[in-house]
Formats: sequence, structure tokens, C-alpha cells
Amino acid sequence: MGDDYATTEITDSLEGIVLTKEGETPQKELVFVTSDERAEVLDEPVRYNILQTLRKGIEDTVTTKTVDADTGDTIIRQRVVTRDALSVVEIVKMSPKCCTEGEEITKNQVYHHLPKLIEHGYVIKYGTTTTGKRSTDYYRRTAKGFMLTTGAWGTEEKRIREKLEGFTDKMLETFNLKISKEKREELVNLSVKRAQMQHRWRTKIAEMVNLDIATKETLAMYEMLLDYYSVGFEEYMDTIQRIREILFPES
Repeated sequence: MGDDYATTEITDSLEGIVLTKEGETPQKELVFVTSDERAEVLDEPVRYNILQTLRKGIEDTVTTKTVDADTGDTIIRQRVVTRDALSVVEIVKMSPKCCTEGEEITKNQVYHHLPKLIEHGYVIKYGTTTTGKRSTDYYRRTAKGFMLTTGAWGTEEKRIREKLEGFTDKMLETFNLKISKEKREELVNLSVKRAQMQHRWRTKIAEMVNLDIATKETLAMYEMLLDYYSVGFEEYMDTIQRIREILFPES
């Protein structure tokens, strides 16, 4: 769940926000989800899409003011940033840009599903802003990235295929790999099969990780160890060999 992540600064829109105790805690870099019960929370599409919307964030600004030592002039600079703490209204607003098949999330759905995401440690109430008599709560993910190693999201063919279709086409174009439509379809099918097979072994490798120090580098190591483990299975190697034959027929 790559990409550059949002700023940790208090943005202009959140000026004066009162942070919760959880909001003051630094956001984790990466969390491996190895519990079936916890993974099942995201098997519900609305909850998954809320989490994806929070990951994408919303555009905001950070304004800084400095005084020129020589002239005494005040210098104002404003930067455009991505804010990953969102209100319920902002989650609804941003959801069509982030969610599966562009589905919009309603306010009632967000209010209904947020408690479950909070209960299972995916989301926190970040803080509250107050303008006059009106207060607004903001929510943020507990981690910049979640790696699900169990649950239906990792095995359901439709979801895996949706992800791999675009990735495959981009790879073929980027590396100028010319294959027929039939071979392209076979390639996608094999890639889906490979992903489903590896998913069976992901939890085994993830449980070896020291979760307190999980970072982007840890993720790279994890994927490497998963590859090393996977090559011990004949069906997996047969799949990889066929993928190689499609992409590099001259070899």
C-alpha cells in the first residue's frame, strides 16, 4: 500500500489544531498485517477505500514567515504540500480520486466505518480544530504503509488483476516489449497466479520481521526473502519460466 508520503508539518488549514495523544505520536513507516482478524477489517470495500483516501491525502499549503536581518522586511513563503490528516468531509470529497472504480464514499459510511478502523489500529483521531462554535475532527493513518500478508485482499483475482493489468501494460510500453494480445493476456494471467501463490507465503516471512523497526528498506528485504523462499516451489518456478519465455522469446 510506494509513493511519496505526505508532510508531517502542521499545514495552514490545520493552524491551531489541538492534537490528540495519538496525534502527537510519530506515524509509523510500515506495518505488516499478519493477523486474519485484522486483515478482515479491510476486506470491506468502504473501509479499504477510506484508508486509501487517507493515504492519498489532500493538497494544502505551509506558510513560513522570516525577517530579513538587513532590511527588517518580513518575507513570506508558501509551499504546496500534501496533507494526510483529513476531516470526514474531506474524505468524502477525495474518495472518487482514490477509491476502487472511482466509487464515492458518503458521510454516513465514513462515520459508520471509522470506529472499526480506529479499533483495529489503522486510523487515529489526529486532532480537532475550532472556529467559533464549530469544531472539526481530523483523522490520519497510524502508518504510512500497510503490508497485508493475509486476508481476501491478497488472493481475490479481480482485485489482483485490476492492479496488474495497468502495471503490465506500462511495463511493456516502458521497455518496448512487443507481444501479441494473446501473449499479453497470458502474461497477466500468469502474473495473477504468481501473486496468489506468493501470498500464501507472505505471512510466514512477515512474522520474521521485527515490527518495531519496519521501514521502506525492510520492505525491500522482505520482498527479497519472499522471492528466495518462493523459488523452492516447482509450480512457482514453472510460472516464472513461462513468463520469461513470453517476455524474452529469443532467449
